[in-house]
Formats: sequence, structure tokens, C-alpha cells
Amino acid sequence: MARTREPQSALVNRMLKGEATRDDTTTAQTNFLLWLRQEWDGDGDSALAACQDRLTEAGGEEWRTVSERDLSAHVWLFSFSCPSREDLAGQARNWVAAVRAAGGAAAIAGLVRKLRGQPE
Repeated sequence: MARTREPQSALVNRMLKGEATRDDTTTAQTNFLLWLRQEWDGDGDSALAACQDRLTEAGGEEWRTVSERDLSAHVWLFSFSCPSREDLAGQARNWVAAVRAAGGAAAIAGLVRKLRGQPE
């Protein structure tokens, strides 16, 4: 029986909760690299810039005041979730809504820094 590919969002959620296995982490990293190649022709700078622009647009005035450090954390995590380039704006709007519902930009950015082993 063929195994169904698990969505990147499920892997990322487990990573944020501290429940990811080594295999989860490896799979998520592989998925991200494939995403960069397939959606962005391997151009990570363009991918990150587009993700940042769409998140800032989706968040409106509230996200224009998010610290650069927090925005960087969100851009990293949002891009690591491998959003579709075709629907980047829509996925950014969904992201911002989910962040607001989960405690706000600063709270989620703190989780991201913890996940990445960065100081608070």
C-alpha cells in the first residue's frame, strides 16, 4: 500500500509543538528544498522576499509595526510551510488570521525562535 505524503503544515505544526521526530524534520527540510526548486527555480532570496511582502500586505497596518526580528521569524516559518506561489497572497491572509487566533505575531515569533534555538 502506498503511503500518502503528509502535508508540510502537519510536519511544521509538530515541530512547533516540540513533537517532531528526526524523520519529520528531515522530511520537512527535503520538502522545503523541493519547494524552492519547483516553485522558485531555487531562488531562495526571491521566495523569502515574496513571502515577506505577502505577509506584510495581509497583516495590514498591524504587521507593518511588527519588529524586524519577529517578521523574520514569521517569514522563515511561513516559507518553510511551502506555500503555493500561485496562491501566496491567499495563504498569507490565512497565515495572518491563524497567527492572530493563536496569540499574535509576537507569541508565534517567540515559538519560532525557540524552535530554531535562538535567544528570546
